[in-house]
Amino acid sequence: MDVAELREEEPTMIKAVVFDLDDTLYDQLKPFKRAVEATHKDLHLSEVMVQRLYRAFKVATDQAIQATDTATFARQVDPVLDELGLPAFTSDHSESFWEHYRQELTHIDLFADIRRCLSSLKEHYQLGVITNGETDLQSKKALQLDLHHWIDRDKMLISDEVGLQKPDARIFTYFNRMLDLQANEAVYIGDNYNTDMIGAKQAGWQAFWFNHRHAELRGANFIPDQTVETTEELADLLEAMSVATY
Repeated sequence: MDVAELREEEPTMIKAVVFDLDDTLYDQLKPFKRAVEATHKDLHLSEVMVQRLYRAFKVATDQAIQATDTATFARQVDPVLDELGLPAFTSDHSESFWEHYRQELTHIDLFADIRRCLSSLKEHYQLGVITNGETDLQSKKALQLDLHHWIDRDKMLISDEVGLQKPDARIFTYFNRMLDLQANEAVYIGDNYNTDMIGAKQAGWQAFWFNHRHAELRGANFIPDQTVETTEELADLLEAMSVATY
């Protein structure tokens, strides 16, 4: 289904548009890359190397693993460093990385294409966030992104707060109860197929995959209702929803 088809479809009863946070509403690779480069100033990491490390990092953070624990973080990235022929992260490296990463998070911005759609979306839908991670860290990201202009704090669900994490369908069901919604009245937008799309579809939600990292989908049991690969395409989809009052 493309955006044109979305405009032509009969209206459905979607009442809420809910977003993932990390690498969906902002570019998470940027602060990660800067933190890695600041941590390993002696290494000349290619873009491919940074991308490989980022994927390992994202596995940990998207699954709400306590990646800020230095030992856990090292276990995630050390195999990739070894494959790349680079020295392993020491505990000092891990601590330095997290210090730099948290500092870089104070400079994150919403994707511009998404920012321009949120006010219009809010006129037609309840807006929310479901994110895996630690409450303090995720709350600070939301504040830095100025999400409070469009999304009330009580509509931001952080896994650490409720003891549930994506892809567990129960975190989506929990959100339904918060907003008094039926499963088919919500759509979820996220970048990670394994945590975002699977969790949302298992919960009976519609799921829009923002696949801007161009991940390959093999042997999928759940097919996203929409797939877009650029912020421009996502903005077009969101604007079409506003026009159609999807």
